[in-house]
Amino acid sequence: MPQVPVQPGDSAWMRLPEWTINLSPQVVALPRGGGTVKKVFVRAMHNGQWLALRLEWADATPNQEVGTATFRDAVAIGFPVTEGSALPSPLMGDKARPVDIWQWTADFDANAQGQGGFAERYPHTEGVWYFPQDYEVTREVRGWRGFEPVIELTAYGFGTLERKAAQNVRGLGQYALGRWSVVLRRKLATGNPRDPLFRSGGTFNAIFAVWDGGAKEVNGIKSVTMFWTPVTLDPLDTERKQ
Repeated sequence: MPQVPVQPGDSAWMRLPEWTINLSPQVVALPRGGGTVKKVFVRAMHNGQWLALRLEWADATPNQEVGTATFRDAVAIGFPVTEGSALPSPLMGDKARPVDIWQWTADFDANAQGQGGFAERYPHTEGVWYFPQDYEVTREVRGWRGFEPVIELTAYGFGTLERKAAQNVRGLGQYALGRWSVVLRRKLATGNPRDPLFRSGGTFNAIFAVWDGGAKEVNGIKSVTMFWTPVTLDPLDTERKQ
Protein backbone atom coordinates (compact mmCIF):
# COMPACT_ATOMS: atom_id res chain seq x y z
CA MET A 1 0.00 0.00 0.00
CA PRO A 2 1.50 3.40 -0.94
CA GLN A 3 2.33 5.74 1.90
CA VAL A 4 0.72 9.14 2.25
CA PRO A 5 3.33 11.94 2.24
CA VAL A 6 4.82 12.92 5.59
CA GLN A 7 6.83 15.91 4.40
CA PRO A 8 5.03 19.13 3.39
CA GLY A 9 7.49 19.57 0.51
CA ASP A 10 6.85 16.15 -1.03
CA SER A 11 6.25 16.53 -4.79
CA ALA A 12 3.22 14.21 -4.58
CA TRP A 13 1.20 17.08 -3.10
CA MET A 14 1.59 19.18 -6.23
CA ARG A 15 -0.29 16.61 -8.32
CA LEU A 16 -3.44 17.02 -6.22
CA PRO A 17 -6.28 19.56 -6.54
CA GLU A 18 -6.09 22.48 -4.13
CA TRP A 19 -8.92 24.18 -2.25
CA THR A 20 -8.60 27.90 -1.51
CA ILE A 21 -10.22 28.64 1.85
CA ASN A 22 -11.04 32.28 2.59
CA LEU A 23 -10.55 33.42 6.18
CA SER A 24 -12.05 36.27 8.20
CA PRO A 25 -11.27 37.92 11.55
CA GLN A 26 -12.93 36.22 14.52
CA VAL A 27 -15.62 38.70 15.61
CA VAL A 28 -18.14 36.53 17.46
CA ALA A 29 -16.62 35.94 20.90
CA LEU A 30 -14.14 37.76 23.14
CA PRO A 31 -11.27 38.27 22.61
CA ARG A 32 -12.17 39.35 19.08
CA GLY A 33 -9.71 40.16 16.34
CA GLY A 34 -7.22 38.60 14.00
CA GLY A 35 -7.63 38.38 10.27
CA THR A 36 -3.97 38.78 9.31
CA VAL A 37 -4.01 35.58 7.26
CA LYS A 38 -6.53 35.92 4.42
CA LYS A 39 -6.39 32.45 2.85
CA VAL A 40 -5.28 28.90 3.58
CA PHE A 41 -4.69 26.41 0.76
CA VAL A 42 -5.70 22.80 1.39
CA ARG A 43 -4.88 19.49 -0.33
CA ALA A 44 -6.07 16.04 0.79
CA MET A 45 -4.76 12.53 0.12
CA HIS A 46 -5.44 9.03 1.43
CA ASN A 47 -4.25 5.49 0.74
CA GLY A 48 -7.26 3.58 2.05
CA GLN A 49 -5.84 3.50 5.56
CA TRP A 50 -4.39 6.95 6.31
CA LEU A 51 -5.72 10.44 5.57
CA ALA A 52 -3.22 13.27 5.07
CA LEU A 53 -4.07 16.97 4.81
CA ARG A 54 -1.64 19.66 3.68
CA LEU A 55 -2.37 23.23 4.82
CA GLU A 56 -0.39 26.16 3.41
CA TRP A 57 -0.57 29.91 4.03
CA ALA A 58 1.52 33.05 3.68
CA ASP A 59 3.28 34.40 6.77
CA ALA A 60 5.99 37.06 6.69
CA THR A 61 7.87 35.65 9.70
CA PRO A 62 8.03 32.24 11.40
CA ASN A 63 7.08 32.60 15.07
CA GLN A 64 8.12 29.50 17.00
CA GLU A 65 8.34 30.62 20.62
CA VAL A 66 5.89 31.56 23.35
CA GLY A 67 6.71 34.12 26.02
CA THR A 68 5.22 37.05 27.89
CA ALA A 69 5.26 39.18 24.74
CA THR A 70 5.80 36.62 21.98
CA PHE A 71 3.23 34.41 20.33
CA ARG A 72 3.40 31.33 18.13
CA ASP A 73 2.10 30.63 14.67
CA ALA A 74 -0.55 27.92 14.56
CA VAL A 75 -3.24 26.33 12.41
CA ALA A 76 -6.28 24.23 13.29
CA ILE A 77 -8.83 22.21 11.38
CA GLY A 78 -12.13 21.02 12.82
CA PHE A 79 -14.60 18.30 11.85
CA PRO A 80 -18.04 17.27 13.08
CA VAL A 81 -17.57 14.34 15.47
CA THR A 82 -20.49 12.68 13.68
CA GLU A 83 -21.72 13.62 10.22
CA GLY A 84 -25.45 14.10 9.79
CA SER A 85 -28.09 16.21 8.15
CA ALA A 86 -27.60 18.96 10.74
CA LEU A 87 -24.02 20.19 11.05
CA PRO A 88 -22.66 21.70 14.29
CA SER A 89 -22.17 25.42 14.52
CA PRO A 90 -19.04 26.32 12.51
CA LEU A 91 -18.05 28.47 15.49
CA MET A 92 -16.62 25.65 17.66
CA GLY A 93 -19.71 23.43 17.62
CA ASP A 94 -22.35 23.15 20.33
CA LYS A 95 -23.22 20.92 23.28
CA ALA A 96 -25.29 18.45 21.26
CA ARG A 97 -22.98 18.41 18.23
CA PRO A 98 -19.31 18.70 19.21
CA VAL A 99 -16.40 19.44 16.91
CA ASP A 100 -13.15 17.47 16.71
CA ILE A 101 -10.16 19.83 16.39
CA TRP A 102 -6.57 19.17 15.29
CA GLN A 103 -4.28 22.07 16.20
CA TRP A 104 -0.67 22.32 15.04
CA THR A 105 1.59 24.87 16.74
CA ALA A 106 4.95 26.12 15.51
CA ASP A 107 6.58 26.07 18.96
CA PHE A 108 5.72 22.42 19.56
CA ASP A 109 6.96 21.61 16.05
CA ALA A 110 10.28 23.37 16.66
CA ASN A 111 10.77 21.57 19.96
CA ALA A 112 9.87 18.23 18.39
CA GLN A 113 12.53 18.74 15.73
CA GLY A 114 15.17 19.83 18.23
CA GLN A 115 15.14 23.41 16.91
CA GLY A 116 13.24 25.25 19.60
CA GLY A 117 16.05 25.99 22.04
CA PHE A 118 14.30 23.86 24.67
CA ALA A 119 17.52 22.57 26.22
CA GLU A 120 18.99 26.09 26.37
CA ARG A 121 15.94 27.43 28.20
CA TYR A 122 15.74 24.40 30.50
CA PRO A 123 19.37 23.30 31.02
CA HIS A 124 18.49 20.58 33.55
CA THR A 125 16.66 18.59 30.88
CA GLU A 126 18.13 16.63 28.01
CA GLY A 127 16.27 18.74 25.49
CA VAL A 128 14.39 17.25 22.58
CA TRP A 129 16.07 15.48 19.68
CA TYR A 130 15.23 13.03 16.96
CA PHE A 131 16.58 10.70 14.26
CA PRO A 132 15.99 12.49 10.94
CA GLN A 133 16.32 9.32 8.89
CA ASP A 134 13.42 7.53 10.60
CA TYR A 135 10.09 9.30 11.02
CA GLU A 136 8.58 6.59 13.23
CA VAL A 137 11.47 6.85 15.67
CA THR A 138 11.07 10.62 15.55
CA ARG A 139 7.42 10.25 16.54
CA GLU A 140 8.26 7.82 19.32
CA VAL A 141 10.74 10.31 20.78
CA ARG A 142 8.18 13.11 20.42
CA GLY A 143 5.59 11.10 22.31
CA TRP A 144 8.07 10.19 25.01
CA ARG A 145 9.08 13.82 25.44
CA GLY A 146 5.53 15.13 25.08
CA PHE A 147 6.25 17.23 22.01
CA GLU A 148 4.07 15.94 19.21
CA PRO A 149 3.32 19.16 17.28
CA VAL A 150 -0.42 18.45 17.06
CA ILE A 151 -2.99 18.46 19.85
CA GLU A 152 -6.42 16.86 19.41
CA LEU A 153 -9.27 18.61 21.17
CA THR A 154 -13.05 18.48 21.42
CA ALA A 155 -15.14 21.66 21.42
CA TYR A 156 -18.76 22.07 22.50
CA GLY A 157 -18.88 25.81 21.75
CA PHE A 158 -16.68 28.79 22.62
CA GLY A 159 -14.61 28.32 25.76
CA THR A 160 -15.18 24.56 25.98
CA LEU A 161 -12.00 23.07 24.56
CA GLU A 162 -11.03 19.72 26.08
CA ARG A 163 -7.84 17.82 25.31
CA LYS A 164 -8.70 14.31 24.13
CA ALA A 165 -7.34 11.35 26.04
CA ALA A 166 -6.34 9.55 22.82
CA GLN A 167 -4.03 11.58 20.59
CA ASN A 168 -3.98 9.97 17.13
CA VAL A 169 -2.98 12.77 14.76
CA ARG A 170 0.60 13.17 13.54
CA GLY A 171 1.95 16.43 12.23
CA LEU A 172 4.93 18.15 10.65
CA GLY A 173 5.48 21.76 9.58
CA GLN A 174 7.90 23.54 7.25
CA TYR A 175 8.59 27.24 6.75
CA ALA A 176 10.15 28.44 3.50
CA LEU A 177 9.99 31.53 1.28
CA GLY A 178 7.46 33.32 3.44
CA ARG A 179 5.02 30.43 3.68
CA TRP A 180 4.08 27.77 6.22
CA SER A 181 3.08 24.33 5.01
CA VAL A 182 1.84 21.74 7.49
CA VAL A 183 0.89 18.09 7.01
CA LEU A 184 -1.59 16.47 9.41
CA ARG A 185 -2.14 12.69 9.26
CA ARG A 186 -4.55 10.28 10.93
CA LYS A 187 -6.02 6.89 10.16
CA LEU A 188 -9.32 7.08 8.30
CA ALA A 189 -10.93 5.11 11.13
CA THR A 190 -9.64 4.91 14.70
CA GLY A 191 -12.40 2.75 16.18
CA ASN A 192 -13.18 5.52 18.67
CA PRO A 193 -16.78 6.86 18.43
CA ARG A 194 -15.50 10.24 19.61
CA ASP A 195 -13.31 10.51 16.49
CA PRO A 196 -14.68 11.50 13.06
CA LEU A 197 -14.78 8.69 10.52
CA PHE A 198 -13.35 9.37 7.05
CA ARG A 199 -14.19 7.23 4.02
CA SER A 200 -12.51 6.67 0.67
CA GLY A 201 -14.62 8.44 -1.95
CA GLY A 202 -16.61 10.18 0.77
CA THR A 203 -17.07 13.85 1.65
CA PHE A 204 -16.33 15.40 5.02
CA ASN A 205 -16.91 18.94 6.29
CA ALA A 206 -14.18 21.09 7.78
CA ILE A 207 -13.58 24.46 9.41
CA PHE A 208 -10.20 26.21 9.63
CA ALA A 209 -8.35 28.71 11.83
CA VAL A 210 -4.89 30.29 11.53
CA TRP A 211 -2.93 32.32 14.09
CA ASP A 212 -0.14 34.74 13.11
CA GLY A 213 2.11 35.03 16.14
CA GLY A 214 3.97 37.99 14.62
CA ALA A 215 0.69 39.93 14.67
CA LYS A 216 0.17 38.94 18.33
CA GLU A 217 -2.72 36.64 17.48
CA VAL A 218 -3.58 34.19 20.26
CA ASN A 219 -6.66 32.40 21.61
CA GLY A 220 -9.75 33.96 20.01
CA ILE A 221 -7.70 36.50 18.05
CA LYS A 222 -7.29 34.58 14.80
CA SER A 223 -8.38 34.14 11.18
CA VAL A 224 -11.29 31.73 10.78
CA THR A 225 -13.81 30.27 8.37
CA MET A 226 -17.41 31.24 9.01
CA PHE A 227 -18.93 28.26 7.19
CA TRP A 228 -18.28 24.54 6.81
CA THR A 229 -16.25 23.56 3.74
CA PRO A 230 -16.96 20.17 2.10
CA VAL A 231 -13.89 18.16 1.06
CA THR A 232 -14.22 15.00 -1.06
CA LEU A 233 -11.70 12.16 -0.97
CA ASP A 234 -11.10 10.43 -4.27
CA PRO A 235 -11.68 6.66 -4.30
CA LEU A 236 -8.61 4.49 -4.78
CA ASP A 237 -7.87 3.29 -8.32
CA THR A 238 -8.79 -0.27 -7.32
CA GLU A 239 -12.16 0.95 -6.09
CA ARG A 240 -12.86 2.82 -9.33
CA LYS A 241 -12.40 -0.40 -11.31
CA GLN A 242 -14.98 -2.34 -9.29
